[in-house]
Amino acid sequence: MQKLIEKYTQLLNEQREVYQRNVFADFVLDGRIMGIIGPRGIGKTTFLLEYVKTHYGDSEKALYISADDPYFLENTLVDVAQNFVNNYGGELLLIDEIHRYKNWNQELKNIYDFLPKLKVIFSGSSSLNLIKGKHDLSRRAIIYYLHGFSFREFLEYKLQIKLKNYSLDQLIEDQIVVSRQLSKIPKFLGHWREYLNIGYYPFAFEFKVKDNIYQAVANIIEKTIYEDIASYYSLKTDNLIVFKKLLFFLATTSPGEVNVNKLANSLGKDNKTILEYLRILQDIGFIKFLLNNKRGHSLVRNLEKVYLDNSVLFFALNAYLGKEAEIGLAREIFVHNQLTNARYKVFYAKTGDINCGKYFFEIGGRSKKIKQIKDVKNGYLLLDNVITGSKNILPLYLLGFLY
Repeated sequence: MQKLIEKYTQLLNEQREVYQRNVFADFVLDGRIMGIIGPRGIGKTTFLLEYVKTHYGDSEKALYISADDPYFLENTLVDVAQNFVNNYGGELLLIDEIHRYKNWNQELKNIYDFLPKLKVIFSGSSSLNLIKGKHDLSRRAIIYYLHGFSFREFLEYKLQIKLKNYSLDQLIEDQIVVSRQLSKIPKFLGHWREYLNIGYYPFAFEFKVKDNIYQAVANIIEKTIYEDIASYYSLKTDNLIVFKKLLFFLATTSPGEVNVNKLANSLGKDNKTILEYLRILQDIGFIKFLLNNKRGHSLVRNLEKVYLDNSVLFFALNAYLGKEAEIGLAREIFVHNQLTNARYKVFYAKTGDINCGKYFFEIGGRSKKIKQIKDVKNGYLLLDNVITGSKNILPLYLLGFLY
């Protein structure tokens, strides 16, 4: 136990000043068991350490542990929790990487039931689904999802400035005023292009070379597939390469409907398996589905489009393959990512590219014409490489200010 405390103390002492994201304040961590989930590299560990540093300082009543620590080869989470409460007066236990612990679901339930004075905050993979677990924590645990940086957050962190976020309605109604204010930032479009290529993951600022950022993303892909997916879904090594091939396919295919039959034939798998693997990639935070805005069977019958989760993942995969990344696909990925991260529901649109509530968006470069949506009520062009728009033309980057 003392070794765990020493590791925690060292981590806390080495914790640098942390950029205070708005989402941190949105996490109301007042329950007895709470979870912060999201893909690797998003900043979950940083959040946990910053939370305990802010709320408990050097107090011995709080303890951070990582569930993949070798200590847990011979000890259990329940043992640590009981020892911490009984011998140290523990009040808050933070458990990082909980998905790496085999019996996490059962032991969290035991901690909840038998240590009523202990508050637990855990972090884990996006694939953690408390309802799927055989031990029902859905009524006990409050779960928050942590996303990567928005364009606004990237600018705030890089330039050490404060910028406002807006609702989608506000951006559309006040887009000319907002874009003119932002255009005062020197080299603004250069920052935008940098964000699209490397800015989604907070760790990007640790590197000076773009290729090193892409290598770090490649490492995340490897670890997620061969550690997280392999253990959580109990899949054999021979099947894991299929997940990489699916990501390669999505990174090098123009936007369009995903033909599961063709994918299954190319990969030597049946349709059911490929659909299940796509759902796992969605659960783990690597891809997002764009469905029809319909009901019942019509809603789930076809995956109209499947996007990689974010533009940096897209560029990193293309760099890994030595391919030229298609900027048109990067734009669509960005729009889908920022809208869904801001909790908007988006659907496939036959007119335009994406439907979000009452709005219909066509996405393109600055030479894109409005003719495809000119007769559509609430139809807008989202254009790249423009700083200010007009009545039905919005700068693409504005969606980076939704959260």
